[in-house]
Order: sequence, then C-alpha cells, then structure tokens
Amino acid sequence: MARKTRLTDPQDRRLRRIAREKGLVCPDCGSSEPVSKEGGELKDRPDGGLEVPVRCEACDGTSEMALVLSPEEAEALGFHSLGWSPETT
Repeated sequence: MARKTRLTDPQDRRLRRIAREKGLVCPDCGSSEPVSKEGGELKDRPDGGLEVPVRCEACDGTSEMALVLSPEEAEALGFHSLGWSPETT
C-alpha cells in the first residue's frame, strides 16, 4: 500500500540520521543530506519495511532516490504494518 509522505520534524530528523548511517548519497552531487520528498509515496515492502522517497537538500537533483527502512526502523519512525501511520488516520 502506498501513502503520501507527510513526516513530522522529529521523523524527518530521524530519517536523515538513518540515511547517513546507511551511507545514502545523492547520485547527482554526492551529498549525504537527503530529506523526505514532499508528496512522494511511502511504499510498504513485503518484509514489513518501508520505502521512503527522498530528495537531495544540497542540489535538489533530478535523480530518484528512496531510503529503504527495515521493519524496526519503520516502527521507530512511527509507521506500522498494514499501511497505517499516525499521519494518515
């Protein structure tokens, strides 16, 4: 199930930290400062994880990027299984 990205400030800060820990970098400029892509679609993964679309804060490049979260990371951000999240209820 997909839903639109609407992260709170604490969720966005945590997402940035996870992206840095995983070594996610922008393919356009090499920056490691991704931010959630406003209006992008969160995608549930079969393993219970979540794909979060991100964009590069440094260059706003055109490359598509997604941060893949484990089920535990998704839960820590406040997203739960079966397509439910606090922002969409």
